[in-house]
Amino acid sequence: MTPPEGRSEPGPAERELTPLERRMKTFAEVLGIGALPPSIAVGLLFYFGYVASRRRFAEFGLDLDILDLSTQAVLLYGSEALWFPLVALFLVTLLGLWAHVELARLVRRSRAGARGRALTWWGAAVLAAGLALLARGVLGVVDPHIAYDEFPGTTPVCLGLGALVGAYGRWLVTWRRDGGRRLAERAAVAVAVSVAVAALFWASASYAVAYGRDRAATFVGELATRPEVVLDTTEPLALGPEFAGVTESRLTPGKGGRFTHRYRKLRLLTESGGRLFLIPAAWPQGPRWPRVWRGGGTLVVPYGDSIRIRVLPYAGP
Repeated sequence: MTPPEGRSEPGPAERELTPLERRMKTFAEVLGIGALPPSIAVGLLFYFGYVASRRRFAEFGLDLDILDLSTQAVLLYGSEALWFPLVALFLVTLLGLWAHVELARLVRRSRAGARGRALTWWGAAVLAAGLALLARGVLGVVDPHIAYDEFPGTTPVCLGLGALVGAYGRWLVTWRRDGGRRLAERAAVAVAVSVAVAALFWASASYAVAYGRDRAATFVGELATRPEVVLDTTEPLALGPEFAGVTESRLTPGKGGRFTHRYRKLRLLTESGGRLFLIPAAWPQGPRWPRVWRGGGTLVVPYGDSIRIRVLPYAGP
């Protein structure tokens, strides 16, 4: 049976897509990266989700190897971390293209005169700005303490923008030269673009780390309004000082049955691999943002007959 006119039969690659890959391909097309193969789009989402999640749960003393998050959960975290970098990239690209169209029009119309000399001077200023950005980026690479204390992504952004701005400034300075570009000039443009792409990934990863810290800080700041987890156990848990604020009470045989201890003032951090990860409602906060520090502890409770949990909704002020 032949397909209807105007429609082609799907190729082998499309037929082999899994349901998850089809959903992520649709999501990638919405984001504007639909030109990428589905495997690359899913890989990008997984990478940024892994980086953001690793930093987010590290604030609570947890490693992703312990959490054993599902692939779907990591992909969702990656979609959260990618929104801002993609929007910022599209806006900067759009503004840059508009500026390039106008400057290219001026270059084509200009002749040897005041306007041409003005463009050359502007090109020199742009080239100097690009070199200054490159110098700042290189300084952050040479001295790791600068990259550690700076605003997230400053060093890679300076490197990427410096390479592109410097290359564009050089084009404005040398626009009067006749003839096609030499091989060395084309190679220099390719190297500048490669530096910018590498810096973009570096800056996005830095943003994902900062995003994970911010999500952890936001989660801690909202603990008081989150549902309370009431945990009943058959044996005492012997919680340490890192669970300050968690209350423990003994249950009478008639009231608790085989459960003898009840713990309150707990909040659910996440659930994964048949385990609950609980933290105290009064998680200690540091003096600086993000106000999360490791003065608290995370209680890992596996599902089983030895525990009973209840979830109480936030009653409000």
